[in-house]
Amino acid sequence: MATILYTNFALFDGTGKEFVNNSWLLADTTTGRVIQTGTGEQPLADETIVLHGKYVMPAMVNSHVHIVNKVFPYAPKTPLEPFEYADQAFKNLNELFHSGVTYTRALGTAHDFDIGLQRLTEKGALNDTTKLIAAGRAFTTTGGHGSKAGQEVDGPEEMRKGVRERLKAGAGAIKYMASGGIAFAPKEQPWEFQMSEVEMRAGIIEAHKKGIKVAVHEQPLEGVKAALRARADSIEHAFEMDDEALELFHATGAYLTPTLIAPYVIIKRGDGILPQWMVDKSYTWVEKHFNSFGMAARDGVKIALGTDAGSPLNGFGDTALEAELMTIAGATNLQVLRAATQNSADLLDITADYGTLEVGKFANFMVLDANPLHDIKTLQTPNDIVHTGKIVTTPYHNDFADLYPLDRGHLGF
Repeated sequence: MATILYTNFALFDGTGKEFVNNSWLLADTTTGRVIQTGTGEQPLADETIVLHGKYVMPAMVNSHVHIVNKVFPYAPKTPLEPFEYADQAFKNLNELFHSGVTYTRALGTAHDFDIGLQRLTEKGALNDTTKLIAAGRAFTTTGGHGSKAGQEVDGPEEMRKGVRERLKAGAGAIKYMASGGIAFAPKEQPWEFQMSEVEMRAGIIEAHKKGIKVAVHEQPLEGVKAALRARADSIEHAFEMDDEALELFHATGAYLTPTLIAPYVIIKRGDGILPQWMVDKSYTWVEKHFNSFGMAARDGVKIALGTDAGSPLNGFGDTALEAELMTIAGATNLQVLRAATQNSADLLDITADYGTLEVGKFANFMVLDANPLHDIKTLQTPNDIVHTGKIVTTPYHNDFADLYPLDRGHLGF
């Protein structure tokens, strides 16, 4: 066993409410796991690294990405060869990794390419980059949102069979595209309620038999409530909210993954670059989206952090930008830190190993220059990333984001 002792830092282990000063953490670099944490007297180790009063928190978990999509530079999507999908996926995983994300969940991938990446994760072949849980192709109604790359189903029997097929293929999650959206087609609108409650429930029952969770893309209010009544495990986006929807979140224990960044960057990076119909729809919905999430955060709904990375101009290095937007919309910094770590790990069913820096879990953490409970933007510029106990990267910088600064449009935030 080889050990590294990290010392002289403030620790947020993911379970408490504050950073604890003068902390230390002992890691086993053979297993990659935390042996012990504490304050005061320090244990002996093979190597000691002094962090000089910096701030340490668990590495983030991004619960919603589209892993094979190329984001920068912007260009209309074109079909790729299988090796090109694989190459882009690895680039995206590495971008997540070097920006502080230790695990992610792919929610809708053409041709089920992400299921192969999940198999690599399960075999231990992705130990040096971000690991992945895969949903394969998303389920959509005929001609519905995401139907070009998803699996079209109509009626509960088709949904039931489709989910069984996806589980047979090895999916670790199930994704429904149950409503319209912003970026799919000019005439499609987010208020479209495309998938019935009966259809959703049929597939959710099948997934839950195998212990697999279902994430539902829902943007209109009635769709959000229908998905919750059908026992969805997470609602992705939720552009509208009311008291009844909040009560359903609490009653079912479902997570809300707002992905505020998705319409936000269409405006702030894409106004004048992306198709005008896409920008116009974002303007129509972005404030409703922020207000909806703010209602949920203030009401104590369970929140996960996901970015929808792979959507237009929504980069894989922007997980921490989503964290900032969540605070702008009304979440506390503590809610966001928990959403980015423990909560998202719980949603992905990986809390045995990830999400907090407790003894026995992987020693994956971010070293920050400032306290993110006071300044959430510090997550965007980590000083170091530590993976399985070892420092693996210096500060991350997104060169493509420099080409697409957040300076377009006329939003007030």
